Amino acid sequence: MPLLLTRAHKADAGRIAEIHMAAFGSNAMLRAQFPMPALHEALKKTVKAKAAADIDDPKTTVLVVRSVPDSYATRVQSDSLDQDEDAPQQQEEGFVVAFAKWSHPVADDEEYTEPPWVFPEGTNWDILKDWTRKTEEAQQRALGGAPCYRMLTLPL
Repeated sequence: MPLLLTRAHKADAGRIAEIHMAAFGSNAMLRAQFPMPALHEALKKTVKAKAAADIDDPKTTVLVVRSVPDSYATRVQSDSLDQDEDAPQQQEEGFVVAFAKWSHPVADDEEYTEPPWVFPEGTNWDILKDWTRKTEEAQQRALGGAPCYRMLTLPL
């Protein structure tokens, strides 16, 4: 089956969460931050909600790769990324197999608030905050004050 790159739609958020959990669910850092097996389903819901919010966020671009039937792929024009009218048909006829997310740079003087993460009860906040601090420090060392991907904003 051919692959088709398109913009993500809110209906894709559940599949994005499935792919995310399949890719990172066994990651030691994720397991430390969300230590109980019961949290993993709640985390999947968190990832789904965040994906839906990011899809609607004008400062974030979420793309998906769909596996589509040969007959559908021949009908799609090369500029499919901008064809919102095809979205319902793409979702019906294409199975999401991958996704990518880009956070657009935000200037220091630009007013913007990223859609927040809402983590499940039972999250190990000590480990999550320490990991966030270390990634922010690494970002600062690498990029300084240049416009770049935003830092993860954690609820207090």
